[in-house]
Amino acid sequence: RKTTCFCFPDTSANQTPLQQNLNKLGARIGVLAIIICIGIFIIGWLTDRKDPSNPDSPAWLYMILVSVTLAVAAIPEGIPLCVTISLSIGCSDMVQ
Repeated sequence: RKTTCFCFPDTSANQTPLQQNLNKLGARIGVLAIIICIGIFIIGWLTDRKDPSNPDSPAWLYMILVSVTLAVAAIPEGIPLCVTISLSIGCSDMVQ
C-alpha cells in the first residue's frame, strides 16, 4: 500500500466520478488557457504591442509578461468552492 509523506494512504486510485470529472475540467481549462495565451502572445507580437511605461523594450518581452500573467490568472482555483456551494444548495433543496 502506497503512502504519501509516510503518513497518509494514497487514495488517488479511488477517486469518485465527481473528482475525476473535476480533474478533467481543470485540465481542459488549463489547456484552453495556454492556447489562448499563446494566441495573445502571437497577435501582440505581430502587431508590435509595446510596454506603455517603457517603449524602448522589445514587443516580444512585453507580450511574454502579459501572456504569463494571463496564464497564472486563468488557474481554476475557484472550482472546488463552486462545486461545494452547488452541492450544499442541492442538499438543502433535497431536505426541504
